[in-house]
Amino acid sequence: MISILGAGAIGQLLAHKLTDASVECQLIVSDSDKYDSPDWQFRDLNQRVSSKQLQSSTQQDSSTLDIVFVCVKAPQLKSALESIKHRLHSKSQLVLFQNGMGHEQVALHYVTGQNIFFASNTHGAYRESQQSLVYAGLGSIKLGALEQQPIPNWLKQLMEANTELMLEWQNNIHPVLWKKLFINAIINPLTAIHRCKNGELLNKEHKTQLLALINESRQFAETMKFDFAEDLKTIILNVIEQTADNYSSMYQDVMAERMTEINAINGYLLDQIRAKVFHAPHHWDLWSQFHIQYPPLKKQAEIKAKTFDEVTYHVTQQQGTERPFTGQYNMHQEKGVYRCVCCNSVLFNDQGKFDSGCGWPSFDRAQNNKAIAYLVDTSHNMQRVEIRCAQCGSHLGHVFNDGPTDTGQRYCVNSVSLDFDPENH
Repeated sequence: MISILGAGAIGQLLAHKLTDASVECQLIVSDSDKYDSPDWQFRDLNQRVSSKQLQSSTQQDSSTLDIVFVCVKAPQLKSALESIKHRLHSKSQLVLFQNGMGHEQVALHYVTGQNIFFASNTHGAYRESQQSLVYAGLGSIKLGALEQQPIPNWLKQLMEANTELMLEWQNNIHPVLWKKLFINAIINPLTAIHRCKNGELLNKEHKTQLLALINESRQFAETMKFDFAEDLKTIILNVIEQTADNYSSMYQDVMAERMTEINAINGYLLDQIRAKVFHAPHHWDLWSQFHIQYPPLKKQAEIKAKTFDEVTYHVTQQQGTERPFTGQYNMHQEKGVYRCVCCNSVLFNDQGKFDSGCGWPSFDRAQNNKAIAYLVDTSHNMQRVEIRCAQCGSHLGHVFNDGPTDTGQRYCVNSVSLDFDPENH
């Protein structure tokens, strides 16, 4: 039996198509009360509406699971797998449908590497309601394994079952995943930032940034020696044109105030860019621009900020500045890491700290470039670059290009924006 973890759009599409092909399958849902009706509505590509019963079970059931199509979004992957770990056994196989890359690091806590598979889906679907699905676009599903191996028997059987899912086995799935990553890393955050349909990225006001990101991606793909690098511009522009009337999943997530897949998509890409010491200013700017607009932990930080004293609240939430030479971390020299006082994200460490004489804690680099978001600040008749915590949006200070070390940077940070964790604490 094929078990489908996650009753979102793709999970429901798989369940409908497998059921129509007489393949034994079940949807694993978190709460059966949310799916109390036996009827699941399906609108096909010809706008025909059908109603059918889909087999389902709850996460709490005890029956073992052999093959699990994991269709939750990337931020929910760990909690979803944790919810069914009591149903997994030594030969359970997971097929990961998440956008982005790096998900095997989570899956390896539950199954062995040879039992992890990846799926790259291009079918379009969206839910009209909890149990009503619209099939919006014909695509395909390319599958491959984490560890190179022959096509598994269960996939051969699915291919023979006429599921209409256009299943394809890839001996090397990694170029497929990378190609989709490049596409998603540009289209998804740009449409969220500009709050537009995919096709509107081709408008004059957005196209300059779009082409700059595409060109930078192409250069990085060449560095990675991908065969598709030369064609990447054509590939991405074709996807935009073919999905011109669609809203990206990331756009839909930010509008619904849900966690996005930005870490699994752009975060993973930037980690690889940094590992290759590749210069990618446009992708770093995109990351910063997205997190200025949509800091994921903003609500939690705002709640915590209500407990702050007047100065800490004014600095972190109202872009204020503490008086120079008054902060507890100005001359601080202990070994350890400095965290955001609002959300606990790691920002700096002692190795980057130096005494600039300016009266505020100074660092020549962030411990993790993804932890900081940058914004042009024109207040007080000056033009500076403000730095904020990328995760919660809290004000930290400013960064200047007058640092004394090889980075040439001076992160000037308010002490009240920071918490300190001593080494080996």
